Amino acid sequence: MAPKRAAVDTEPGTSGKAPAKPTPKRKKPSPPKAPKCGCRGDCRSSKCGCGKKGEACGDSCKCTGCRNPFKILKEFNIDCVEAAQDKCLMDNIFKIEDLRGRLEQSHELQCCETSVQLKDMFPGVVTCPDDDCGCEWQYSWCSNDFVDEENRPRNHCGICRHCGDYRDAHCERCNKCYFAGLSGFECPCKDRPPKPKGGMGSLGLMLWAMQHFAGDDSDRLSDESEDEGFF
Repeated sequence: MAPKRAAVDTEPGTSGKAPAKPTPKRKKPSPPKAPKCGCRGDCRSSKCGCGKKGEACGDSCKCTGCRNPFKILKEFNIDCVEAAQDKCLMDNIFKIEDLRGRLEQSHELQCCETSVQLKDMFPGVVTCPDDDCGCEWQYSWCSNDFVDEENRPRNHCGICRHCGDYRDAHCERCNKCYFAGLSGFECPCKDRPPKPKGGMGSLGLMLWAMQHFAGDDSDRLSDESEDEGFF
């Protein structure tokens, strides 16, 4: 008896071709996660998980009587994501008692004496609404005023957490801001003698201060003190 022959695909144009691979199923993109914080209070602290990320609290949050400042920004149709990139705002927004009042506060721009409200002039650098002006301004949450971004740009120190003069710089040696000028002067702390460590008492601190301010006279006083047995 002759063996059975395998069935042959007799459709035209298909002989010798590999079978088509099944199309892989595409995964549906997961929906964005809703903001959620575990606050037991009103979210007025920077510890709030939502506020820390620049988000308004949602229905899934556990907070009660929520006063998340970003929830207020959202009510004014302000871009919370862009606002959260402003370090000056993030260092101050949880300290403001009446944020709504601050947003509706009127300011007079010095360029052309145009009156504006803060809610219309941030986040970021904005242009004067007067069509014939074109000056750029940026709001300082530290000083509650607009800064001429072209001539005296806002200078917010993320370490000291305050706005200073546009010519200020932060010194890594003494960890303070100082006036560096346009030429970039060095911090005056480089010329100061090292501060005495703890345990020297009030007399040691007094002598250190006199060395800094009085120069050679303080050295003479130090020598006299050693002769009298103060050290």
